[in-house]
Amino acid sequence: MEIIGNSTPRFEYGLRLGADWHGVDASVFFQGVGSRQIWGEGFLTTPGYHASDGAMPQAIAGNFWKPDKTDAFYPAPYNMAGSNTGNNMQVQSKYLLDMSYLRVKNITVGYTLPSTLLNKIMLQKVRIYASLENFFTFDNLGGLPIDPEVISGYSMFNETNYNLGRTGVGTPVFKSGSLGLQINF
Repeated sequence: MEIIGNSTPRFEYGLRLGADWHGVDASVFFQGVGSRQIWGEGFLTTPGYHASDGAMPQAIAGNFWKPDKTDAFYPAPYNMAGSNTGNNMQVQSKYLLDMSYLRVKNITVGYTLPSTLLNKIMLQKVRIYASLENFFTFDNLGGLPIDPEVISGYSMFNETNYNLGRTGVGTPVFKSGSLGLQINF
């Protein structure tokens, strides 16, 4: 027996780059995980996981075996009645999800007004800026609608634990943008 996959990241990394020039400043923060593979569980990763869910991501729906598509990646979906393995979907390295990723966590661009202008209106600093959070993620999930940073669904308020262990159904990392004005007196 050989162990396949590793749900714990083998390494995590981050990098921040920043520069400023003549009042213009910019910074970018990258964060990611390398070498992490998991066996996906739930309707977002398993063809035919539970027919009553009525959901199948386009990445699977367009790439499972049919008589006219014998070179498809996924096997023909069967109603697996909420099971992650069965019929022709058995645990094997082919269907492990590569959960490694690189995410651009933050991009900020700003402009600080020259101090010669500010002295006349008795201000120390005025800076305008724009910022994007979590806008870009690069992964190897082949179009599956899964946030690689959020693996399985769980809620302490959900007494049935319907989503417990289902890959990709947790709350994703939100994207946001902001504009700001910083004034120092």
